[in-house]
Amino acid sequence: MEKPRVVDLFCGAGGFSLGFHAAGCRIDAGVDFDEAAGLTFRRNFSELQDVPPVVRFGDEGNLEELDLGSLVATPPDILIGGPPCQGFSRVGRGKLQSLSDESHAKDARNGLYKRFLDAAELWKPRAIVMENVPGMLSVEGRSVADEASADLSSRGYQVGYAALNAAWFGVPQYRERLFFVGFRRDLGIRPALPPTTHVADLPSGYVRPEQELFLPFEDIHTELDVDARGATRTATSVGEALRDLAQITDHLSGAPAPRGDFRKRTPYRLPAKAPYARLMRGWPGFRPPRAVLDHVIRRTPRDYGTFARMNPGDRYTEALAIARTRFQEALDSLGSEAPAIGTIGYEDLERRYVPPYPVGIFKDKWRKLVPEQPSWTIPAHLSKDAYSHIHYDGGQARAISIREAARIQSFPDAFQFHGNMGDCFRQIGNAVPPLLSWAVATEVLRRLGFSPSHPQWERE
Repeated sequence: MEKPRVVDLFCGAGGFSLGFHAAGCRIDAGVDFDEAAGLTFRRNFSELQDVPPVVRFGDEGNLEELDLGSLVATPPDILIGGPPCQGFSRVGRGKLQSLSDESHAKDARNGLYKRFLDAAELWKPRAIVMENVPGMLSVEGRSVADEASADLSSRGYQVGYAALNAAWFGVPQYRERLFFVGFRRDLGIRPALPPTTHVADLPSGYVRPEQELFLPFEDIHTELDVDARGATRTATSVGEALRDLAQITDHLSGAPAPRGDFRKRTPYRLPAKAPYARLMRGWPGFRPPRAVLDHVIRRTPRDYGTFARMNPGDRYTEALAIARTRFQEALDSLGSEAPAIGTIGYEDLERRYVPPYPVGIFKDKWRKLVPEQPSWTIPAHLSKDAYSHIHYDGGQARAISIREAARIQSFPDAFQFHGNMGDCFRQIGNAVPPLLSWAVATEVLRRLGFSPSHPQWERE
């Protein structure tokens, strides 16, 4: 049977497409406004496929202006995409309101998902899968998720949606996202999302599989259940995900940061014993690497000593107390010179140890990973700093590297990112975790009558 053809709108670096490719699809095209992400997409899928996909990025990837009819010669079997979500997310919503008197609803990004719906109407694919944040469920007293479902229903699709947590499918991360699945109504296929494979003890605030997300306002879509009855594997922890990667300590000796092309090949530290690590090294379609690229970090000398003393799970409140203790120790070491502090100056010395951010705003901006648990959500904001994901190993006293962020998002080790360090972190944080996408793809393909490939989870 010929492989089903996929077009990915708002494709980013390609996490969504990577999961569908692993399940057995051919990626025909990807579109994204982010130029660095488009180059990443093109590089990796040109390696994965004999026939490279059409990729439109930068100005050519502006979906508000792109002629969709010119993108592919043959309509896809499956349309996938993750329209920009910042305008719907709770974090993005608060930021917009703090910067402007206008409502976040006026954010132009909020309407971009309609271009995805336009593409569905144009190509009439057999199936559509759209990803966004749960914030779509409640925007200024209305459910944009219901509106999107109603729109797709009017365009000939039977649609359902539910929140999926990436940890339920083996991703070492508590990442909750809304997934819409629709099948063309003439096919008579009922929408469904995949049963979970992993058991995760979710922190408070996350939706459980048995919880209802909403009460339908109209009978325009199917409320999807997430079946957790067959899940037998324990959620993948950060330690399982990262332990085989090389330790990074050269920053502690004052070694200069890499300049120019920061990409260097770093050998693995340990054999891949954990099933997750084996999957990251042996992702289907890629040649298994002998080393990883992009295992590099941001240099933050002021805070190395604070990182080292933080306990797993500690946040900014604890970090600030540690920093102030370090500062007091520095004062004490000066002895009788403490009042004047020689030629340094009290405030200058304080700045060498104590970050200047207020606790009320930065409480959750710093956080040290817990090796026995999945990570919290990897954000695009890592492009600015990585303090939200401090490595659990105090001996390394640092935030996570690009490759570690990719691992936590389930990007395989052979996947290469284009751009500078900020570009790489942004692409990773914006992506759909490939392993979560793979799970969704297997259910969609199965219902379309294909025989999908499944992730090979080996028991310890």
